[in-house]
Amino acid sequence: MNNSNTVMSPVDDRQVDDLAVTHRIAFVLNPSLDRGASSNRCAVLATGLAARHPEILGWDLTTSDDVHLAGFTKVPVAVLTVKDQSLRDLAKRAQELGCTVLVFLARAQGMRSYSAYATSVSGSTWAELDVDAVAIFGTKKAVNSVSGALPCLR
Repeated sequence: MNNSNTVMSPVDDRQVDDLAVTHRIAFVLNPSLDRGASSNRCAVLATGLAARHPEILGWDLTTSDDVHLAGFTKVPVAVLTVKDQSLRDLAKRAQELGCTVLVFLARAQGMRSYSAYATSVSGSTWAELDVDAVAIFGTKKAVNSVSGALPCLR
C-alpha cells in the first residue's frame, strides 16, 4: 500500500523511509495566536499539504486484535513560530528554495465560505496578504535553511 520511494515495509521497521530522511515539514505560526487558533491553522494547512503531496502519508495500520488505524505523515514535522520576521517573507524565501508553501491568512478565520475567501484574496496583492501561518514542505536542507533558527511553538 506504500507508494513512495521507500525501503521500509509494514513488517520491518529497521529500514529507513527515504522521504523521512530527505524531507521535512515545518508549520510556522504567528506568535500571537492562541492554542486553538494555532491548532486550527496547522490542521487546515496539513489538509492542503497532504492533498498536494500524498507521498508524505504512511500506510494504514492494523493492531494485533484487528483494529484499523489510519496512516499519517511519515515525514518529520516541526511546529515553530517567528520572532521578528515576516511570515510572508519567510514563505517567499521558502518558495525561492523550491519548497511547497501554503499560507493561512488571518482573514480566513471569519469567512463563512471558501468562495468569500477566494474573492477576498483575489482583491489583494501579495504584499497586502495577512499571512498568519505557513506550511513548508521540501528537502531537509531547504526547510532547515528557512526555519532552522526559529523557536518551537510553546
